[in-house]
Amino acid sequence: MCAICNFKLDFSVGHPLALTIAVAARQAIDAGLIEPIDTAGGALSAARMRLSAIDALNLLQARVEGAHGEAALLALPDFYVLLIENDTWGFFHATTEGFDPDIVPEMPDLSATDDAQRSNILITSEAALRAWLEGRFDLERALRESLFVIDAPRTQADSLARMLALAESQVQAMS
Repeated sequence: MCAICNFKLDFSVGHPLALTIAVAARQAIDAGLIEPIDTAGGALSAARMRLSAIDALNLLQARVEGAHGEAALLALPDFYVLLIENDTWGFFHATTEGFDPDIVPEMPDLSATDDAQRSNILITSEAALRAWLEGRFDLERALRESLFVIDAPRTQADSLARMLALAESQVQAMS
């Protein structure tokens, strides 16, 4: 499993592009492209939402690991995934055995102007991630309609887009 990040802060560690993703996700829900995530209230609502988000990150991890050989996986840059419904962050650092489940990452740097310091981040909603994993739309559409946004320097962004495309093509080949 990838590292699920519990940043200890007095304020939300959101992302400036989260609103863009939220609007795109709402439009996709209204159009019937994706299913909304259950946000029913109750005492255990937050815990259920968190577990659901972690499950979605684990599904993404399995898809990426299954689509990449060891060398290709190790060539990936470290990256974060932010699921906006409840600010669940996952951190992905490749090892020879898959993504490292024990790593404790630093907080993502959302504002560095130096590419070497800037974090690589895929921002999406859990609803959009699950729909994409189910093959309800392709990566091109996800990026075009801002259901997925990759916030990273150009080289790393291209690498992450190729990673997602390879994960997508593996599923399409099995269909």
